[in-house]
Amino acid sequence: MYEPFSEAWAKAYCEALNANEAYRQAAATWEGAIVLAVEADPALGLEEKRGIYLDLHHGQCRGARQASPEDFEQAPYVITADARTWKELTEGVMDPVSALMRGKLKLEKGDMAALAGYMMAALELTNTARQVPTLYPEGL
Repeated sequence: MYEPFSEAWAKAYCEALNANEAYRQAAATWEGAIVLAVEADPALGLEEKRGIYLDLHHGQCRGARQASPEDFEQAPYVITADARTWKELTEGVMDPVSALMRGKLKLEKGDMAALAGYMMAALELTNTARQVPTLYPEGL
C-alpha cells in the first residue's frame, strides 16, 4: 500500500500507466507534463499542498515523482482537488469529467480547450490510479 501523492505512489502509478493499453491509445497524441495535486488539509496531516509530476508523452509515462515547487511552476498543467475528491476519483465513485464540471477537480494551470480532446485519456488516468494500492488517511 502506498501513501497517495508520495514518491513511491507516483512511481507505481507511472508503471501502471505504462501497462495500460487503453491509456496508451487514448493519449497517443498527448505531449506534456501534468502535476496532480492534493490541497492542504491539516486535519488529515497534509500541512501543505502536495502533488505528483507526470512526464506524459504519446501514451507513455516517461517518469513520475513527487512534485517540487519548480514542477508546480513549470508544468504546463496543474490539476488540484481536495483529498476526499481524489479518493472518490481513484475509487471510481466519481469520474474526472463530472468532477471538473462540478468544480471538485480544478484546472489550476493549463488550457481547458486543449484538455477537452483528451477526456478518454483523463478517464484512463483515473481508471489506472485505481490499480495502485493506496492507503488513505483515516477519516476520509
